[in-house]
Amino acid sequence: MRRKHGVTRRLTTVVAGGLLAVWPMLSLAAPAIGAADPTTGVPSLVISQFKITSSNGQFITLYNPTDSLQSMSNYQLEYFNNFDLGKATSSKLIALSGTVPPHSYFMVSDDSLRLCYQMTMQSASLGLSSTAGLVEVLHFSQSDPGSGITTSVEDSVGWSKTAAAGAQTLPANTAASLLRQPQAASGVPLVTAPAGGSWQPVQPSPSDACQLVKVNDPANTPVNTGLNELLPSVEPPALIVSLAASGQDPAAPSLPAADIGLMAPRLSEILPNPLGSGNDASDEFVELYNPNATSFDLTGFSLQSGIASLHHAAFPSGTLLPAKSFTAFYSSNTGLSQSNSGGQVQLLDPFGSSLSSTAIYGSAKDGQAWALANGKWYWTDMPTPNAANVIKQSGGAAKNAARTSSTKSRTTTGGAQPLAAANASVTKSDASQTPIHLTALALVGGLALLYGAYEYRADLANHFYWIGRHLRLGSSTWPAFTRRRSH
Repeated sequence: MRRKHGVTRRLTTVVAGGLLAVWPMLSLAAPAIGAADPTTGVPSLVISQFKITSSNGQFITLYNPTDSLQSMSNYQLEYFNNFDLGKATSSKLIALSGTVPPHSYFMVSDDSLRLCYQMTMQSASLGLSSTAGLVEVLHFSQSDPGSGITTSVEDSVGWSKTAAAGAQTLPANTAASLLRQPQAASGVPLVTAPAGGSWQPVQPSPSDACQLVKVNDPANTPVNTGLNELLPSVEPPALIVSLAASGQDPAAPSLPAADIGLMAPRLSEILPNPLGSGNDASDEFVELYNPNATSFDLTGFSLQSGIASLHHAAFPSGTLLPAKSFTAFYSSNTGLSQSNSGGQVQLLDPFGSSLSSTAIYGSAKDGQAWALANGKWYWTDMPTPNAANVIKQSGGAAKNAARTSSTKSRTTTGGAQPLAAANASVTKSDASQTPIHLTALALVGGLALLYGAYEYRADLANHFYWIGRHLRLGSSTWPAFTRRRSH
């Protein structure tokens, strides 16, 4: 018995030591439900709207209810393919980036959406299950550089295709989404605890895509919200609202007071590759359109070009866009570089959020501008800086593309090398245009036969000798052929 008790004591000591060793990791691996503000309990970032069905894409919209600028690198979305973790078979983390201003929205989307409301956008491959799922908003904090990381769940929502306890029932309408309730008079969600509140199925109004209405409501009653998504075919400009909080640091980013209530300028045309050589640093331009009836102050705004490698150019303080005007900003003044091989240009507000962006373009030909017309971006042979866009395409590119495709199809037949086969086809085409006369061909052939007869006259005489002898003897067997040549 004494030996048994000794073993038990040693085993207890080992287990206790092991628990003490892994306790810090256990506290990190199991996030605690918590909030950024311990005095009020209000989460620092909440889910305000989400769409799971695949029609027109999936998205999750987050809202910053605090008076502080939030760095999204401190947050991640954690997704499970079932709202019941005991039944979930997969999960993944979705990293976030950028910033979201106080009392503003941040959307993570896997499709292109045009918005009525100014917000920060991030593209991500979501792949959310339309049968059942759960998303959590994780916040990471660190007391000192190099110290341990504390994780908290700021908010969460679970969903199911059919009614189930602990999950929101997805609407049958594939264009519908779920909107967080309750809301303040301004339309922002009032969330005082993680996973709190309820959800309202909504969809874009048939008469006004900027207005959300309740699902299955014959009267199409508008829903009060500070956020509405647009259908892809609708393209009104974004409305800028005040984002400055009371008591905000004067040095912090803020919108010019003159811009509050105005529509955001739109990118309307860019010229990445000016006609000529050595003039990219001076003649490239980015054009903005001001849709307002008054001038727009660009103080604090900036332009961004590129996709993988980004370039920025901030507008000088006091830069104004005249009312209802197109204004081109040249690289000689902005210093903004645009890639000739492909890229994109965006207009950023003082908080770094994208207000307007061009479609991503490919290789830019000399002198062709990338211009907006009827909601789409086109290459045009007629740049129009400081004026309405004119789409003019010569069609040469299309013809060249068709010719290249035809040549490629022709030259790869039979495994020939493309360059050699292309040359052969050109030679054939040239011959058909300058045919050689048949008389000349016959003359050349006759001369060649005469020369051969003269050169091999001895051999021919020998052949005729054996043929004659065979005929005279009437032999049924040909003699062995011997080739001789006299010199």
